Amino acid sequence: MICSMTVLWLKLYTLLFLQAMLVFIYSDNLPDSQEVTGSMSMCTQTNIIQHLLAAADRFGLDRLTQLCEARLCEEVSVDTVATTLSLADQYRCSQLKAICLKFAAKNLGAVMQTEGFKYVEETCPLLLSELLETIASVTVDERSGQGLGKKRSWVKKEVAAALSGWN
Repeated sequence: MICSMTVLWLKLYTLLFLQAMLVFIYSDNLPDSQEVTGSMSMCTQTNIIQHLLAAADRFGLDRLTQLCEARLCEEVSVDTVATTLSLADQYRCSQLKAICLKFAAKNLGAVMQTEGFKYVEETCPLLLSELLETIASVTVDERSGQGLGKKRSWVKKEVAAALSGWN
């Protein structure tokens, strides 16, 4: 029963992806999130846009890349940020990467609990270095003028928590 449900879900997901790709090909726009996925979760909608980004790169569809990057910038969440960050880095989407780094830095504790973060830990060590740099800069930006002792202890605590998960 589980296998047939998985196959059915994969077929549905593939159809949703193809539908979104066809909407782009014929209209030069991304479909509205609800238009393609209906009542599916935001994570599923984001996953489809992530796959469209990969397809855009593979087929050299610059306009689709731009549209996917813009949509993914709007849909960053704790559950999707790590995977989206990895894709932004892989497909050279600098604006999306910057937004994901800042979001992950501000929500580090929750982000570190996701499967996407575990994937990034295993496959993208350079991204983790960039994330640490972003944590430091976000902390300095947000806490400027509020006592350096608090700022440094917060950064040390966040960095220590991040590093403890990398061993």
